[in-house]
Amino acid sequence: MIQKIRNSLLLQLICIVFAILIVLTVTLYTSYLYVKETTQNYAETLADSLLGQSDNALSLYEENLRYNAESLCQSMIMDDPDIEKNDISKARISSYYTQIALKNREIVSAVIFDSDLNILVSLGKPVRLPDRQIYLRKEEDLNADRYYPDDDNYYYGYYYPVYSGSSENSTQQGMCVFILEPWKIDGTLHNIINDSMAAMLLSDSNKLDLSFHTFGNVPSNVTMDDLKHDADYVYREGNWQNGIRIAVAVSVSGNTSGSIAIRKLIMLASVLTLFFLAVIVFFSYFQMAKPIHAIDRFIDDSIKHPQRRLKLKRTDEIGTVAASLNNMLDENQRMIEEIKDSKIRLYETELAQQKMEILAYRNQINPHFLYNTLSCMRDMALINDQDDIAEMAMSLSDIFRYAVKASNIVTVGDEVSYIAKYARIIEYRFMGKIKITTDVEDEVLEKPMIRFFLQPLVENSVFHGLESKMDPGFVDVHIESDNDRLKITIEDDGCGMDEETLNKLKDQLENPNENGGVGLSNIVQRLRLFYGEDYKFDVESVVDKGTVIRLSVPDHMREP
Repeated sequence: MIQKIRNSLLLQLICIVFAILIVLTVTLYTSYLYVKETTQNYAETLADSLLGQSDNALSLYEENLRYNAESLCQSMIMDDPDIEKNDISKARISSYYTQIALKNREIVSAVIFDSDLNILVSLGKPVRLPDRQIYLRKEEDLNADRYYPDDDNYYYGYYYPVYSGSSENSTQQGMCVFILEPWKIDGTLHNIINDSMAAMLLSDSNKLDLSFHTFGNVPSNVTMDDLKHDADYVYREGNWQNGIRIAVAVSVSGNTSGSIAIRKLIMLASVLTLFFLAVIVFFSYFQMAKPIHAIDRFIDDSIKHPQRRLKLKRTDEIGTVAASLNNMLDENQRMIEEIKDSKIRLYETELAQQKMEILAYRNQINPHFLYNTLSCMRDMALINDQDDIAEMAMSLSDIFRYAVKASNIVTVGDEVSYIAKYARIIEYRFMGKIKITTDVEDEVLEKPMIRFFLQPLVENSVFHGLESKMDPGFVDVHIESDNDRLKITIEDDGCGMDEETLNKLKDQLENPNENGGVGLSNIVQRLRLFYGEDYKFDVESVVDKGTVIRLSVPDHMREP
């Protein structure tokens, strides 16, 4: 798969696009989670803030009610406890109440009880406490109830216990009750939440819902219980110390209009990015990858159809490449024709030269006039019962008959047979002192070989390595097959060569000259004629140890 991607520009582009999409998706998803978390945190913070402001507002309102209740009750207790018998004290209390009611218009009634819940003073609108509310409060209390029989609306009741004496030895003297219209508290809470998309519920300690207000775009037909279980709302509730419970539900999405805009921008950016990436992919495919693929197919087909040319009507870089390719093919076709003509002429010239050189080499070792003489000598030896002389003359005659053959290429078997006859002559000449042996694999006997190729090498071993040696010696010729090649080894145990002589010989093998006669230079030149450079010729020699010649040639010839 990786190799396919490396070989395709389009796949590489698609991988890049996918990488961009992955990074973009991760970025957008991270941004979405961040915006979501931010809006959630903002809504939770806003709900806590609204609840805290509401609690503070009610606490301040409670402080005001406590101050007014203390002022009213102290004026009564300190001046004249028996207020029912003192019209002046009663008038004074009424005056205090009037001042309080003018400053706090939501206070519609005030009732002062003694410790036995007997009414001492009743001020303002006549009020009758419900039976469930007639009990002596030990601490401040604020609740809601129907305090007026002819009015079904709920009113708030603020209960303030009245004590006398020090805080350690205080005695409860009675209780002061203010009856309050709800608009003051409701209005205060409404002003706190007016700018938010939220809802507020006010209830008393008996879990009686006193007022429920919605702000912003919160539906008016929902309840606080509905909003409490809505995932888009953050719900908070608190318990006021005097029994009034405030519950707030803040909309997460409704109070973060900026985050909604950010989400819309993110979605728009995502859509636009996907669109432009798709445009890039299609543009790259139709304007780049597809034309390049067409050029690649044309190059492959141009080998089979060299006369065809690429037709792309474009003026951009790809069009320039196509035009350059057509020009290159035209020039290449012209050069191919010229090279063909040059090769034909060169081959004909080399062929003629090689034939002339081969003929010259053959003339060097082709003394025809000796053949008839040797045959005559054999006949005379047989007449005089000189069998050794006759055999020697016959071997020499066969050697010269082999030398005058017309063909330049013989089999390995022919060449080895020729070496055997040459060995017979050497044995007679040196009285058996020098032995020439051959070891040839049967499978190479029919392989082709240059005629008159081994004899010069064997002759060098005899006359340069063994002739001057006092002790008997040997020359061994070994031929074997090795991976479509002939490995030839000619080894003797003669005098060997010193390092200087060996280096000169190797230099002659590397740079044969025309004065080499029928020696090694002649052999190297014939190797090059028939095998080119596809041969190996190596010589190793140690003084007083002998010499080893190793050759490796193909088991086929360059020309038939």
